[in-house]
Amino acid sequence: MDTYFSILIQWINIPFVELCSEGEDGEIVDSYSGYVWEDWLGLLSPFPHFNVTLKAKENRYFYIYLVSNEDLNFPIRTVSSASYRSIVLFRFLTFLFFSMVGIVSFGWAIAEYLKSKERVYISILIHFLMFFLLVYSVHGKEFASIFGNSNNLVRHSYYIFLSINHFIFFVYLASFDQFVGNRFSKQVLFWIGAFAGFLYLLVPLIPRVYEFRIFLVLSIFGTAAYYLFKTHGSLLAKQESDERAYVFGWFFFLFSVFLKTLFHFDFYPYQPFFIYAAVFYLPFLTAGSFLFLRNYEKRDKSKTRYRSVTTKLDKSEFRSKLETLLGVEKVYLDPECNEEFIASKMGLSYHQLSELINSEYSFNFPSLLNQYRIKEAMVLLNEQPELNIAEVGKLSGFGSRSAFYLEFKKQSGVNPNQFRKNKKPFKDS
Repeated sequence: MDTYFSILIQWINIPFVELCSEGEDGEIVDSYSGYVWEDWLGLLSPFPHFNVTLKAKENRYFYIYLVSNEDLNFPIRTVSSASYRSIVLFRFLTFLFFSMVGIVSFGWAIAEYLKSKERVYISILIHFLMFFLLVYSVHGKEFASIFGNSNNLVRHSYYIFLSINHFIFFVYLASFDQFVGNRFSKQVLFWIGAFAGFLYLLVPLIPRVYEFRIFLVLSIFGTAAYYLFKTHGSLLAKQESDERAYVFGWFFFLFSVFLKTLFHFDFYPYQPFFIYAAVFYLPFLTAGSFLFLRNYEKRDKSKTRYRSVTTKLDKSEFRSKLETLLGVEKVYLDPECNEEFIASKMGLSYHQLSELINSEYSFNFPSLLNQYRIKEAMVLLNEQPELNIAEVGKLSGFGSRSAFYLEFKKQSGVNPNQFRKNKKPFKDS
């Protein structure tokens, strides 16, 4: 009884494969597969495979010659015809599922953004779509089959999409940072870390970089993990199960991508879980993120659906609370006093407080804070002559002597020593 099976190379980005064998009757079988095979209407590249028929008790050696654009440990195995069809169907359904999730996520993100005007929803959507493109370029259709093999980066398109995905991940971190009222994304180092992902492009281009690529991977993923913790750390501090689950969910995704990257950088053997964990986890993370953010807005009083805060809040009530904090409680005397601290005291977000101060006082928060500090300094200079200038600056809430001198002269026109000699009375603006 004849035996039928397929020799399957479970990978793409292989422009040329040739199988050769000699039958018992001396017949040479020479088969070829590559980019010219059948391909799901051009959307998916097939796994190279060869259908083989063996007669009863026949032994045969098979020789495979292939040209691969990637130095990876992809599997080559024999499967039955039914198993091959199952693999092909599962792969097709996986990309169909991803496409459907992408369509749903697009509509969901746009709807949430239109209601809240929070850019974090759009950034999560873009993150999903860009990761889908990364997966598609590796497991769906290799770019070299479209644009040719002449360009080294095109042959290794994974590095292109890995670089872009790292940057988009930081875009999400920045939008979430703003969503919760933090300011870590304002730091220059944050964006240096974001653009550091484009160093991946050097791996296929420069042999020396390729040799030390593990250090590049560890550094870039370490930076991503650090800023994920910094931007999401406020959720962990709340000791709430939903917040913790959300943060750990993103850490698990980042770790899964790290494991997948180790395989693509040829540091890890072919293990389906490590390669595909991030792929199948991301749709659930995306949907879970949308649900969490929507519920977080409802629970957190400092987050509100989009309406201009200057029309939603009572301006007189706001101004009264702010002037009580500054004029009576004198919270500005603490050098660590900042906009986030005042906002939390008033039950507002950082962005709400900033907009309200700009509309009510026609200048920004640091200017308002420094006005109160300089007023306090003038009182101390007049009433406590035993204090030196550095002590006056410190007691007024300034963190450094130089900052005190500059701000004092900016507001009064003279330096603190001249003011004390003249003993000018402070005129409240």
